[in-house]
Amino acid sequence: MSGHSEDPVAEESKRFFTFFNLSMILVAITGVEIVIIYVQTFEGSSIIGILFLTSILKFIGVIWWFMHLRWDKILNTILFLLGLVIALGTYFAVIYMGDTHPVIENFEVIAVEANWESGKAYSSKDFIKEGEVFYQAISDHTSSDAFAQDSDKWQKVKGIPHQISWKVTSGDLVEIHSEKPGNPFFHQYQPHDENGIEGSKISLLAQSATTEDFRIKVRSESFWVEND
Repeated sequence: MSGHSEDPVAEESKRFFTFFNLSMILVAITGVEIVIIYVQTFEGSSIIGILFLTSILKFIGVIWWFMHLRWDKILNTILFLLGLVIALGTYFAVIYMGDTHPVIENFEVIAVEANWESGKAYSSKDFIKEGEVFYQAISDHTSSDAFAQDSDKWQKVKGIPHQISWKVTSGDLVEIHSEKPGNPFFHQYQPHDENGIEGSKISLLAQSATTEDFRIKVRSESFWVEND
């Protein structure tokens, strides 16, 4: 007897293991995404690109197998993709039209090299330079006639303090990083107010640096800008 159809039980069993293996792959991809986000082993733009790629892979896996498009007629796949393209196009068009392009108004990186002075009022956490060594104030005090008399009020620090300041018109994410591998620095935050963003911080760097050694990036809903 010829022309018998394939055993439906065997076919369903085969599909079950296909779904199970695919689900394990999706779990593994999700784990990789979590590690990339929290460890931050790449730059912000690279992280976004990798997450975008992994999201596409998971999306294709879900619609092709779990939504059964692999076994449906090709017309169903075409209609699904057509609706998806229209929805995505509308979504990004609305975001682009309603978003404001961020402008970096000011960005500076300046080494703090204030020499110690006698008879001056210092606040806790202030940095000074005495000779070729940098110190940070332990407490608020007014300096004596000689630095040696105030040695218990200062602690020696490793590195060179730098004042990093920025001002941008708008955005929902600010990222600042050093472009020199030998002078590592990375700072990223989401501002509470997304308009008129200003910030400043003093950080210890391994080497003396200038503004040209750093890069600031500002992200909004549809734009990603950086300093020249």
